[in-house]
This record gives sequence, C-alpha cells and structure tokens, in this order.
Amino acid sequence: MKTTFDKANMKYAITLLTVVLLGFPSSLHAGETIRTEILIVGGTESGWAAAIQAARMGCESITIVHDGRWLGGQYTEQGLACVDESKGPGKVGWGPAWHPMKRSFHRFGLFKELMDRIEAFNTTKYGSPMPGKPMHGPTTFRPAEAEAIFRDMLQPYIASGQVTLKLNHLPIAALTSANAVTGMTFRSEEGKTLEVQAAITIDASDWGDVVQLSGAEFEVGPDPKSRYGEPSAQADTSVNPPNEMNPITWTLIVEEGEDDSPIAAPPGYDERSYFRCTSFGRQDAMKLKWEQRVKAGNNSPWPAKGTESRRQGTVLTMRRLVEGTTSTDGITSALICYANGQDYPLERLPRHVCDALEATEPGASMKNIVLMTREQRQIVFENCKAHSLGLLHHLQTTVHDRAADKANSLRHFHLSTEFGTPDRLPMKPYIRESLRLKSLYMIREQDGLTRGKTAKNAKESFAHIMYPDSVFAWQFHYDFHDTGRTYLKDEGDTGPWTHYEKPGRGVHNLSDRSVFPLRSLIPVKMDGLIGAQGNVGFSSIVSSAIRLHDHRVHIGQAAGALAMVALHHQSQPRDLAWSRERLEEIQHAICGGTETTPMLLWPWRDLPADHAAFVAINRLSARGLIPTERDKVDFRPDAPAEKAWRDEVLTRCSGYDFELRVGEELTRGEFAHRLWNAIQDQPAPAWQRHESNDADADGVHDLDDPQPFGAWEW
Repeated sequence: MKTTFDKANMKYAITLLTVVLLGFPSSLHAGETIRTEILIVGGTESGWAAAIQAARMGCESITIVHDGRWLGGQYTEQGLACVDESKGPGKVGWGPAWHPMKRSFHRFGLFKELMDRIEAFNTTKYGSPMPGKPMHGPTTFRPAEAEAIFRDMLQPYIASGQVTLKLNHLPIAALTSANAVTGMTFRSEEGKTLEVQAAITIDASDWGDVVQLSGAEFEVGPDPKSRYGEPSAQADTSVNPPNEMNPITWTLIVEEGEDDSPIAAPPGYDERSYFRCTSFGRQDAMKLKWEQRVKAGNNSPWPAKGTESRRQGTVLTMRRLVEGTTSTDGITSALICYANGQDYPLERLPRHVCDALEATEPGASMKNIVLMTREQRQIVFENCKAHSLGLLHHLQTTVHDRAADKANSLRHFHLSTEFGTPDRLPMKPYIRESLRLKSLYMIREQDGLTRGKTAKNAKESFAHIMYPDSVFAWQFHYDFHDTGRTYLKDEGDTGPWTHYEKPGRGVHNLSDRSVFPLRSLIPVKMDGLIGAQGNVGFSSIVSSAIRLHDHRVHIGQAAGALAMVALHHQSQPRDLAWSRERLEEIQHAICGGTETTPMLLWPWRDLPADHAAFVAINRLSARGLIPTERDKVDFRPDAPAEKAWRDEVLTRCSGYDFELRVGEELTRGEFAHRLWNAIQDQPAPAWQRHESNDADADGVHDLDDPQPFGAWEW
C-alpha cells in the first residue's frame, strides 16, 4: 500500500482540524502568537527527529520551541559524547571487528543518517570515524561538532519555511480545550510571552513539560510490583521511595593542554566521597559497604601504589573522544562520565541541598525531581555539578599526582570551552529517566525479558511479546545505575556519601530482541498530544533500557510520522492506534515512504538498512507474513528461498489477490521484494473489535493487553 500526502489536500485538512481544535484566533495584547500545524516542545534528539520526519512527509508548518540554545539533547547539551545504542549478545550486525561486544543491531532510520554524518565529519577532521578508539560506545564525537551537524541536517527545512525554531524559551502553561492540548505558552529570556497554537503537540522535553502542564496522566519514580506485575519490581513500596530515580550525571569534557592545570576544589569538596571510584573496583564495593570499610580502618581515599594507571585508564581510554596520538588533530579529549563515583542519586539528598530546597517550599526536598520547579531542580543541579568537578579535582590532585608518564595523567587536562558556559560544563546533566506518560499501553519488563538469563549468558531470541503496532526495533540491558545514596554513620547527611544498588533497581538482564508499540506514544486520555524523548509509556524498569541515543531518535521519528498521519486524516492520535490501516500508513512513512533511511520494524539481526529488500522484509514481517521462530533471529536475505519456506509465506498471504511467478532461483530477499511489490497496494486485513474495551474478547482490558487483537503465533 502506498500513501500519497497531497500538499493541497493536506493544507486544507490541517487548517480545518486546527480550527476545530483551537477555535478562531484569540486577541492577545502582549507577546507573540504563532499558529502551527505541529508544535514540538524540546529541541532534543527526539524533537529534532520528529521535525525532520514531519517535514519530509510534507508538513508545511512545524514549530520547535526549546528551553536551551543547542539542539541534540544527550548528544550535545547533556555532554554524553560516547554513543550508546541497541546491542545484544550476537556477532552479526554493525560494530567494528575488534569490539568485544558487537552491536548485533544494524543502524537504521534517522539515527543512521545522523551517525553517518558524525562519522564522516570525524573522518575528515580526525582521520577516523571513531577517533577515540574507545572500548565502549564505540563512536565518539565532540559535542559542539555534533550540535553543528544536528543544526545542519535541520537547516534545509528551516530554509524552506517548514520549520520555525525558537530557542531559549521556557514552557509556562499549556493551552487546552475539551480534554485536548491545543498549544503552549512560553517565556523568553527577555520575559516576553510566546503563545504557540497547534493542532498536534509533541512533548520532546527533558522532564515532560507539556504532559505536566496539560494535566495529562503520568507516573514517576519506582513502580510497585502491584502496578504491572514486573518480576524485578518490589512488593514492599518502602524499599524504593517516590523520589528514587535512575541517577543524573553531570558529564565533563576535558582536553589535553601543555602544562599541568588541575582545577580548584569545588565548594563542599570532601575527597572521601570519591573513595569508591579510586580505591576499589565495583565488585569490592558491592561486597563490603563503604562505611564498614572506613570503620575497619581502611580510610585511605586513594589506591595503593601501582594502581593509579589502571583506574585512570578507565577514564581516559574507555571514554576517550579523540586520541591525539593517532588523530590528525593531535589533541586528546575525553568524556568523564564515570559510574563509580560521578553518578548523582536523587534520593536522600545532602542536608545542605535539602535545606535550600525546603527554603523554597515545605516538602520540596522529598519531591521527585520531575515534579520540582525549575528553580528547585537548579539547586540539585548545582550540587551535582560540584560533585562531578570534585571527581576531576580528586583525579588530578590525588590519583594522578604521582603519575610520571604525562600521557597517563589527567593533571594536564583542562575543561573544554566548547559549551560556552561560564563554568565550562554542559548546559544540562545527563538525564536517564523522566516522567512516564500514561499511555494506551505501558511496556512492561516481562514483555521483553529473557527469562532466567543474565546479560552475560543471554541467547538471541525475539521477545516474549511482539507488539502488533511496531514502530521500531530495540534491544538493551535493563540498566539502572546505582539509585541509592548512603552516608558515613557518624556524620550522616552532612558528610561525604557514596551510591549503592537498591533492590529491584539493579536488574542488568538483557532484553530479547524487541519492538516499540505505537500505543506507547499516545496518552490514555488527553488528545492533541504525543509523547517523545523519555516521556512515553513504559514502566520505570523498562525506561532504564529504552533510553539510549538511538532509541530517542527512533521515538521522535515515530512521533513525527504519527502526528502527520493524524493531521492528514483529521483524526486524533488515539483514533489511529486501533486502526491497522492507519498503522500501515505510519509504518510506510518511516519504512520506505519518504527519503528517510528506513526504520527496522522487526528486529532481524542480519538485515542492514541499505539492503535492497530491507523495506519489503520489514513490511512483510510487520504484517505477520514471514514465518518466524523465537530463537531464529537471522532472516538470511541472501540465502536461497527454499520451496517449503516460499510455500509457507504464500499460505500466509492467502487473503491477498496477486500473481507471483518464481520459476527461477531467487534469494529470500529477492522473493520478499517481489512479493511485497505484488501486495503492497492492498490493505492488510483490518483488526476486528469484539468488545468496546477488549478488542479480542480475551478478558484483558485493551490498556493492559500487549496484543489487543489476538496473540502473535510463533
């Protein structure tokens, strides 16, 4: 099936829908008013992707309003310059041959386009697509250079007038009407008001600003076991307080200089807070509590002689952005984002932070950071910054003060000036967890967890639940960094602290090869609103896995396509969720229907996005027309198409009217390509609804049913 977005008809439909949702323009006496088709709140990687996808589908009026000055989210303003992306235990797929854990996931969609651009830039400037040669990532980049690439990829749509970009505007209120979001009001740095009226609003902000201000339902903090029945969730709600979250981290970008230039100790510096990251490995820390080690007399805050290079190597090798000794640039730069000492838990905040929060509002120190005001968050942020700077000071003055080899010392590294901030730090912390939009389906841990297997011994398989409304494929660990904070017993919350793993928050299992459902972008009640970035429908445990660089781009791209199809049909996003015909239009838009690199809809391991049959195989698989077995994750597109396999595929296609001649020998990919060409203009069989809130009449409400139109047959 092909979908054509005729611009004239589209413009009429959008204008009509906008009037229906918004009413006629109101007269304002101050500030600026914009009327737009799609409003995207947040210039994050997700908001950026949503804008490009919608523009490529023909949208003539997209407005991005961002609360900062840099596009790109965790890539840029959060300083996470070492890419994390979907990966599994397999040995097929994208990944350098030398890497100990190959990705087993080929890159796809806008994420691939972005990474191709970043790696091409790296090759031109530094002589290598991966100039840091890290053991984790593997692709690294300088944040300012990545931001320029984000901007450059968006620029054609700004130049065409399709995209309007408003930077440094804070969201202050939502426009709503009849249980629908109809736009947002913002405040500029100069205090001027900006009102943006929109038919569809996408929340791609860091903390779910639109969701919160509109009154849409959402969840924050740990989920009790009673909520979603997840195997790793805790039945005892006292174990995980409401303000416990995957920690934030203020990353540091440092670069090599000629002379030793250690930074000064930040306010409140106590070297004992970094005891864990420089004295003991992770396993030692888990076996023996920090305060117990100190009580036992092991109070040395630095490692024994001879261990310095091993500890500093973790920082400078694993997270090296550019290796100066091999780069044409000649200057080494590194990302310091160090789990064992730099992460900042959000429960049991230090006493001086609590006091400052309580001064703003009684009870503020116990609020979840999502629910805090911007002013309250800034109090937390300042202490988080100081903690990261304390780590750098500790490494430069304690761990590396005796390093004789200049190449293995951080003392001659200084903070990068590329962010343009007074403190030389990224504009925002690395944010691992936001609010969770209460959506038409909340993804649960058990849907995609490899049962009985840890990440180390997991085997490749498709997920227990393969949602029928897939918009992209993913796989990663359920990965919380330590969420607990503990203090020395004698000093309490006025003294140094370290972090530790809380029950139910250190899962570390690897998911099966999974897909993301369209329903998880759509609020359970609020119309005119689509979730993006981290503000989508999954549990807290699942949020720890679907939070990577590629995931956020894929989510935004799917949100942009959903918005455009809703506008085209003058419908609300929720109306599309239950329509197979509309789902097909969205899947077409992101997988073969625009010039965008197509999206992987079904998580085949061995299918690169540039394969000639990529679109055909994905679209057929998403329709359930390709035979699958749970532990057979390779499609083998270039293998011969055996007759038995072809016959099984054709049997599944019995509801379609077509002729297909396959007399000559064909590969599986060639056969899929011919079959898709023969049936793509015919709609997939419609989903039949048997009951108003239980489509397949299986006794499970649609909102709790991962497969509301019947179970997938393996």
